Amino acid sequence: MSSQAVSRSEEPRERPSTAKENWLGFVGDIVKFTGEVSFKSMLRIDGKFSGNVSSADGTLIVSNGAQVTEAVINVAVAKINGTVEGDIKASKELVLGPTASVTGTLSAPALVVQEGARFNGNCRRIEFIPER
Repeated sequence: MSSQAVSRSEEPRERPSTAKENWLGFVGDIVKFTGEVSFKSMLRIDGKFSGNVSSADGTLIVSNGAQVTEAVINVAVAKINGTVEGDIKASKELVLGPTASVTGTLSAPALVVQEGARFNGNCRRIEFIPER
């Protein structure tokens, strides 16, 4: 008596269609990541990241406890609650939450610094250019 694996051929299942512009990116709290990240809607960093982050229309969230170093950040909206060392340029709004610790250069048309946030560096107001 012999036993053999038999493969059955089934029709491939279709995956649900999800528009890429609606994807949410996430760098977890046990991850250390270095490089460049581009996204469309939202990216949340809970871990350690070093490098460039860009999104013409998206929102970057740096969570409490997260660390972003050697940063060159160019996004529409940045909400910082963790530690960032580097440059942040937000084309719409930049929010430093109560647990934020930022060292570097900030550029935004609107800057919100909540009580408890720490900032050491330069800040520059840029013009907001509304979408047409």
